[in-house]
Amino acid sequence: MASLARLPSILFLVFLYTSINGDSSDQSPITTCPSFDCGGNGITISYPFWHQSQQFEHCGYPGFNISCSDQNPMIYLSNDLYPITNINHSSKSLTLHHTKIRRADCPKAPHDTITVNSTPSLFNSTLGNKMLHFFYNCTLYPPSLPHIACLQYGIKQSYVFLEGATPEFDWHRYCESVVSALVSDEAVYGDLVQGFGRALQGGFKLTWKQLDGACQSCEASGGFCGYNNGPHENFFCICTNRRHSTNCYDQGAQTTVRPEPNYIYVAIGALIFGGSVIAATVFYFTQKKKVGSYKPV
Repeated sequence: MASLARLPSILFLVFLYTSINGDSSDQSPITTCPSFDCGGNGITISYPFWHQSQQFEHCGYPGFNISCSDQNPMIYLSNDLYPITNINHSSKSLTLHHTKIRRADCPKAPHDTITVNSTPSLFNSTLGNKMLHFFYNCTLYPPSLPHIACLQYGIKQSYVFLEGATPEFDWHRYCESVVSALVSDEAVYGDLVQGFGRALQGGFKLTWKQLDGACQSCEASGGFCGYNNGPHENFFCICTNRRHSTNCYDQGAQTTVRPEPNYIYVAIGALIFGGSVIAATVFYFTQKKKVGSYKPV
C-alpha cells in the first residue's frame, strides 16, 4: 500500500526529468536558434538577427532583435522602427524602408532618418547610400533655385539637395523644418527635384560588421556568439550542444544548451501530467475503499 501511495510522485519526477533532461545531442545552434520569417514577404531571417518575442538574446547580436508587425519584419534603430525589405547574409547588408511617409507621388520625410552618428556601432550607413537634405516651407529663399512644386504651400516653398551640394543660405532661419534622409545610391539619378519621391520610396541600405574578439573565434568554429548581459559581458559560444567559454574547440566550462523558451511549456505539461496522475490515484483508492467497506446482505 505504501509503495502504491508513492507512485504518483515517482511518475511525476520521472516525467519532469525526462522532459527537461532529455537527449539534446541534436541541439545544434541551428535548432537552438532557428531561422524564421514573419509570414508575409518571404524574407528568411537568421543569426545574427533574432526574434525578440520568440528567442533569447543569445540567438543573435545585441540590438539585432527583429519584431513582426502585420507580417513585416521590423528593426528598431535610432528611436524608430524600420521595415526590412531585404537581408543579404553573404554581403552582410539589409535594406530598410522609411516609415511614416505619405503620398507616394510626393512624399514628405517627417523627421531625420538614420545618420552616421546615430547608427549603432555594428551598422554602417555610409556604404551604398546618399544623404538628402530637405528644407520645408521656406518663407525666404535664394532666387532661381528649382523648388519642389508639389509641396508648395502659398508663398512657402520646399527644396531638396544632395549632401555637399546645398547652396549657401540661412535655411534654418527661413524654413519651418530641415530634414535629412538616407537613400540608396542607385535611386538617385536624373533630376533630383522630380525624382526625390522615387528615391525615398526605394529606402536605404545598412551593412553590419562581425563582432570582434572572442565572437570571431566562436563563429569561425561554427558557433553562435552569446552574451548574458550586454555585448561585452559574460560571453559564451553556443556550439553543437554545449556552451563553451571561447569557441567550439576550447576546453573551457561547458553547460548543456537547450531551447530555453520551451521551459515554460515543459513545466506546464509536467504540472498537468502530475495533477492527472494524482487525481487518478485518489480516485482509485477512493473506489477501493468503497468496495472494501461493502457488506452483502
